[in-house]
Amino acid sequence: MEIAHVEILISNFLLHPSPPAASQRRNSSAILYIGRPFIDMDEVMRPPALDELGLPLNRGDNEPVSGEMMQRFAAGDFSGFNLPQPSSFPNAAEAKRRRGRERSTEALSSWNKLRQILERYEEVTRRRWMKKTKTQRTAIVLKAWPNMSPTHRPDYEAMRKENPATVRSGGTKFREAYMWPAINVEDLVKGKALLLLLNSRGRNTPQMFAHADFDAMRGSLGTYGRLVSWDDDEEAMMKAFNGLGFLPGQGLMILENQQKLLSFLLACCYSILRGMEPSSMVNEAPTKPEPPPLSDSGEYPTLAPIAAEAPYRLPARLDFNRLKALVNAKRSSVEDHIRGLREDPGYFADVLGDWSEHRQEKLPDTNRRRHPVLDEPLFWERVIGNVVKDAYGGLVVWDIISEQLTELAALQAKYSNAITPEKTLPPEYLKALLKFRYTLDQSKKGPIVQLKTGLPASPYYRSSFVREPHVPGSSMIQLQSKTKPDQLMWLFNNLWTDSKLDLLSLPGLMDEIEHHIQSDPKEKAKISLWVARIFGELGLITRIRHELDIYQPWASGFDSGYAEYRDEVEKDFPRRFASLAEIKTSFQGLSVAKFGSPADGRFYYPSDKRPTKVTTQSMRKAEADLDLFWEKIDTHYRRKIGKSLDQVVQHIFTEERGPLERTAEWIEPIKEKKKKSTAQPSTAQPDLDLEYHLTSLRLGSEEPSKFVPPQSKLKPKTRGSAQDNTDAIEETAPIQAFDDEQPVFRLKNRAFKVFKALFYNPNQSDLPGEIPWADFLFAMAATGFAPEKLYGSVWQFTPSALDVERSIQFHEPHPVGKIPFQNARRIGRRLSRLDSQVVASIF
Repeated sequence: MEIAHVEILISNFLLHPSPPAASQRRNSSAILYIGRPFIDMDEVMRPPALDELGLPLNRGDNEPVSGEMMQRFAAGDFSGFNLPQPSSFPNAAEAKRRRGRERSTEALSSWNKLRQILERYEEVTRRRWMKKTKTQRTAIVLKAWPNMSPTHRPDYEAMRKENPATVRSGGTKFREAYMWPAINVEDLVKGKALLLLLNSRGRNTPQMFAHADFDAMRGSLGTYGRLVSWDDDEEAMMKAFNGLGFLPGQGLMILENQQKLLSFLLACCYSILRGMEPSSMVNEAPTKPEPPPLSDSGEYPTLAPIAAEAPYRLPARLDFNRLKALVNAKRSSVEDHIRGLREDPGYFADVLGDWSEHRQEKLPDTNRRRHPVLDEPLFWERVIGNVVKDAYGGLVVWDIISEQLTELAALQAKYSNAITPEKTLPPEYLKALLKFRYTLDQSKKGPIVQLKTGLPASPYYRSSFVREPHVPGSSMIQLQSKTKPDQLMWLFNNLWTDSKLDLLSLPGLMDEIEHHIQSDPKEKAKISLWVARIFGELGLITRIRHELDIYQPWASGFDSGYAEYRDEVEKDFPRRFASLAEIKTSFQGLSVAKFGSPADGRFYYPSDKRPTKVTTQSMRKAEADLDLFWEKIDTHYRRKIGKSLDQVVQHIFTEERGPLERTAEWIEPIKEKKKKSTAQPSTAQPDLDLEYHLTSLRLGSEEPSKFVPPQSKLKPKTRGSAQDNTDAIEETAPIQAFDDEQPVFRLKNRAFKVFKALFYNPNQSDLPGEIPWADFLFAMAATGFAPEKLYGSVWQFTPSALDVERSIQFHEPHPVGKIPFQNARRIGRRLSRLDSQVVASIF
């Protein structure tokens, strides 16, 4: 098989001893900007600010660039520009070519042998590896790679031990940790990580991983490892500028990375297939079909292991439709959240309570004094503002993201024949990608700020911080840490520290936080449900942004594209987000704490209690108080902008918003004799047939109740004002028939108990208890909703056997893995709104 090569471009600018002419400055600036990865440990070094020539601004005392400095720079001495000396950057072009040839030849030789071994013995390799103990696996990987990093994400551990400034000036003691963060003993001996790595690297050419290995590489199979002078290729500069070509420092590091990695994998194969001669592995045995893909060993797919396995798999392709499904489910959950805030006083009070518990006014100051506004009307004004603007603002943001994904999917299809790795993207498509990228970059700022202010004030971390004394007339709050941050807080601190975030990358940092939380129950207990929800929202934004980052080779040219279309991209943002600005600015001057504060039990809502005259009166009072609060909000907005808050986002709602469900006045029940049922339960089937057991749950009724569809005549709820329900009081009313037939499910007792609680019938003798989250997942999966764990507490349920157009998201209870009965009824109400026909068919 012919050995392939990749082009590594040599910048003429690097070979000239003096600055370029004015006509060349634009190109020179771009060259040096792209050339930042000359720094060996680019992941741990913040790139310097550049001037109009693309040279670092922090050059000592900002002395001008002299001819002597440029001569030293061209000779490979970067000290004059505060850049470290690369460990593998030869002084002459011929040395670069020689080094590139050596590394590419060895890397491709190892890959060719690995490929041939897997074509013959991959199934045997899998069986043998899975039979080995953790100790035996550790011995194999350490034999192939002595002194391998022992723990997960060794680069993060190195960052905690080293000062980035020290790394810039004198190098690092943890070079391997930064160069190969995924190559560590902890991850490789666990599960199927090594097998995934063998399959992806052995079955696919090295060039397919170049961008993943170093964020910037693209080559052709015919020239893997060959250096090309700009004098020999007129398009070389633009290739480097747009990510279709690469500078020597980048290319040599990629080759070094792949050379060692492929040699390691080949050595692992030799050890696993112990007893076979290396020569016989590729010459004597016939090739076999590739074994089936390695599946996830978990019961349900979760984002944490998917992210953990990503470095060992082939980089995924950009799928706008998949991303849109995630975003639409999120947008729908925000719609449900808004309806819950307006409809359910208990939910409204819970949300206010969560936000209030993460305000920094909760912290004592350095003199152990409480904040003067804590629990005062001004405090609740701030909390209410947070809740309202977060809910309606979030709906606007996720709708815009969904809209842009729709546009991108259409453009991707429109230009499908023109999108090839050898060409730059069509301008229309590129600008749409850049606008979407800018939207995500702006949208992530809100959740990051919320975590920055809310995490230190959260119940677990509150004892680790104090406030500086309050300054009268100021709303600013400054915090001081009382203790050294633990590892989890250190990870979070990097989110709102720009210099660290640039070094660690947002996707990597989010994955590491998620891994840290899910790996240790004690660490998970530190995270409140409010923090988990905000983290989940940021996680979804991050995941979408990461999909753009790995859209290679074109993603490497996004920065240069942004520089070219910057004005157009930035002007598009305020146009799209005009309604968000309207919501936030119009809220100013609103004073509703008198009506919205949950003090004195204003929103006490015993919806989880058996209906009585007392509980009914309490619920009606709470509903009236909540309606009054929202009327004050809407009146304020009508006075400001001529329409209510709901009307501002009316065009965004994806479902028809009917009247809010309200509790009817109490009517004393009339006792009736129970009718004998003629139905005979089957004794042949151990499963429970919900259609038989839940005939009293009239899920197809035209008049749904507060939390569940209308029940028997004892249910004191109706829509709007009290009505005569004479036509709907039959205790065993038949389920309404629909033309759109759905599958019928026969569920086991475990799932039946879950739905019995979700759609609770007040006439039942016993009140359901808490629902284990594992049982809820089981029940949803049994009725055709495939569960998938996202970031934080978010789970998405995608219909796989039902005629439902959209997915639905729920939050896992935290820290205890059980759903309170009151929350279970809220979940039931959301499910019934998802598609009443589908829900009816389940029963």
